[in-house]
Amino acid sequence: MKLKKFYKNKRAFSAIIAALIMMLLAVAAGVVVYAYVMGWIGGAQQNPTQTGKLSFDSITANATAGTISMYVRNVGSNNIILNQAYVGGTAVANATAITSTTGVLAVQSTAYLQVSYAMTVHNFYDVKVVCKDGTTVSTSVEAT
Repeated sequence: MKLKKFYKNKRAFSAIIAALIMMLLAVAAGVVVYAYVMGWIGGAQQNPTQTGKLSFDSITANATAGTISMYVRNVGSNNIILNQAYVGGTAVANATAITSTTGVLAVQSTAYLQVSYAMTVHNFYDVKVVCKDGTTVSTSVEAT
């Protein structure tokens, strides 16, 4: 008997409260869409930092001489400054172009680099050249 009385006495939210809840949901959805669109537009308007582009023209590793010789070309649209060479993840001293005075590599020009590193014949070594602006180029070379 009490159960029948309970189901007959159905009460819902008033129309005013329901309208307020709907408005809050609409405003929250609008804020989310606004934040998403402004983030997307803001990201599209930012100018990326210009870094150069490097490529290896040729690279050879001579295990008996303990040297890696390479030609590095600037294929980007701005001059770059060569900074450091790495073999196997460790910085190596160089005997050629990477110095404070001759490290600038103009657009579409090539630099010859030669680094010393103790190698074993038929092993592969990862070689990486890094510029001051963060431009990098890396490859793997087999020691002969």
